[in-house]
Amino acid sequence: MIKVAVVGVGNLGSCVAYEIANRGLVDRLILIDVYRELAEGNADDITQALAFRNETEVLAGDYEDAKGSHAIIVTAGKPRTPEMRSRMDLLEVNKKIIEDVASNIRKMGESPIIVTLTNPVDVMNYLMQKTTGIDRRKVIGSAGMLDSSRFKVVLSQRLRTSIMDIEAYVIGEHGDYQVPLFSQVRIKGKKRSFNKNEQNEIMSEIRQAALKVISKKGATIFAPANNTANIVEMILRDEKKMAVCSVILRGEYGVDDVSIGVPVILGCEGVERILEYELDEDEKEMFTKGAQYLKRTIKEILKE
Repeated sequence: MIKVAVVGVGNLGSCVAYEIANRGLVDRLILIDVYRELAEGNADDITQALAFRNETEVLAGDYEDAKGSHAIIVTAGKPRTPEMRSRMDLLEVNKKIIEDVASNIRKMGESPIIVTLTNPVDVMNYLMQKTTGIDRRKVIGSAGMLDSSRFKVVLSQRLRTSIMDIEAYVIGEHGDYQVPLFSQVRIKGKKRSFNKNEQNEIMSEIRQAALKVISKKGATIFAPANNTANIVEMILRDEKKMAVCSVILRGEYGVDDVSIGVPVILGCEGVERILEYELDEDEKEMFTKGAQYLKRTIKEILKE
C-alpha cells in the first residue's frame, strides 16, 4: 500500500492533497492539521470528489496515522500576503512551525521522503533536514519547478511561442537571487539567446509573478500545488526524471551546507542524482550570491 501524508491542509495543502488523490498516486492519503475539523472537512470533500474517479482513501489523522508513509508533504505555516515584499518576511513565524513539524516527524522513527513548501522554502527545508536528521537526498524543497513554470510562461508570452515548445529552468534561491538559466533555454529543441536587456526584463517579470497573483487573489495555490504534485508523482512512480528542487548541497556547484534549488534526478528514493549544469559567468555569480545570502540567513536564525 502506498501512503502519503500532507501536513497543513489550508488552501495550498488541500490543493496539493486533491491533486495527489485525483491522480490516483496513492492508496491512502493522510491529512494532518492543527485544526482537526479542517483536515476532516477536506478529507470528506476530496473523498466525495473522487467517487467517479478512483478508490483513494483520504483520512484526517495525526503523525501516528502517518507512520509508513513513503512521503510527507509539508505546507504548514503562514502564507505570504500582499504587504510582504519578500518570502523572508515569513522567517520567524514559520521557523517555529517547521521545527515543531520536523520534531513530530523525527519522533515517528522513520525516514520518509519529505517535500517542503513552507516559505522561505530554502531555509525551511534546511531546518527540516537538520531537525529530522533524515538523509539530505530525501528532504526536498518544492519551488524550482514553480519558478521554472513562471519562466516558461513569460517566454511563451514574449516570444508568442507554444509553452510546450519551450525548455527553460530556474535554479538558485527561491526569491530575489533566483537564476533563470538563459544559457540553457531551448525553443523546439534549438538554443535561443537573449541580450542583457531582454534578460533583465524577463527576470523582473518572473520575480513579480507571485506578487501579481497574491495581490489579486490573496495567495498562489494552483501553480505550487500542481508543480509539487508533479514532483511527488516522479518520486512515487520512480520516474528518474529531472526536476529543479531545493536540496542541501555538499560541494556541488561550489556550495556547502545550504539548501538551494538545483536540477536533480528524482526517483523512489528522492534525489537520486544532482546534475551540475555548466553555467555562464552571470549565472554562476547570481547562484553564489543566493547561496551566500541563504547561508547568512541560516547562521542568524540558528543563533537564537
